[in-house]
Amino acid sequence: MQRFVLEPVLFAIFGELLYPTEPVEYYVPHSTILELYDLRDSEQIVTDPSQNEHVRQSLEAVISFFEQPFVKKKIERSLRVPWQKSSPILFSDRVTFTVVYALDNAEYGESFDPVETELILTAKQLNAPLITDQLEFQQRIIQHRIPVTVVDVADFGFLVDEPEAMGEEYEDEDLLPSSEPLAAYEAQEGAGSAPVLTLAEASGTQAAQRPDRATAGNPMLPWIFGAFAVMLVASLWVVLF
Repeated sequence: MQRFVLEPVLFAIFGELLYPTEPVEYYVPHSTILELYDLRDSEQIVTDPSQNEHVRQSLEAVISFFEQPFVKKKIERSLRVPWQKSSPILFSDRVTFTVVYALDNAEYGESFDPVETELILTAKQLNAPLITDQLEFQQRIIQHRIPVTVVDVADFGFLVDEPEAMGEEYEDEDLLPSSEPLAAYEAQEGAGSAPVLTLAEASGTQAAQRPDRATAGNPMLPWIFGAFAVMLVASLWVVLF
């Protein structure tokens, strides 16, 4: 199974991340989940006004997913010790989430904000590629010669289909073991395969500010929202019956 590090807001924008052609595991720093609430309260999430409301609905679905009691319990158990991982959270037969209690140690000073630093440190700890839609973030990682593989979200489909392009398998021995054995969070996959979307490059900003995201017209956004809705109904059925 291929592994990637990213922030969950990408799930609300890029539908292909939820419907890969091969099994993948996404490692998500806990702080990036908290950041979803800040984005929800912002007036503009993406720079395309025609897509902003769709992205907002998808963002609500992502938040609701992580707030489900079974998922929330897994996350809380990972917050006992720095760099602990949650037990895997199964979204579909091809997508698994793992939350990492990453901590910003200001290793890169003011060059990267705390969330960016935690994304970088998690990718370094796991020796796994870091997926982002932020061109300016990618450029700063390269400029500072940080030893992580940074991947534009537009290249995600290629990497999943051609895993040998990333080189050797990734090891995560530096991270603490999961706080509990595997207990998958069952969810139904809500749609078929998704088309690869075009990424609009984000405008550059200072490291102290999280940049606004730009996105082209995204036909997958209604499917994303529907997938999370089906998953939530399934989870309630399991709890009640």
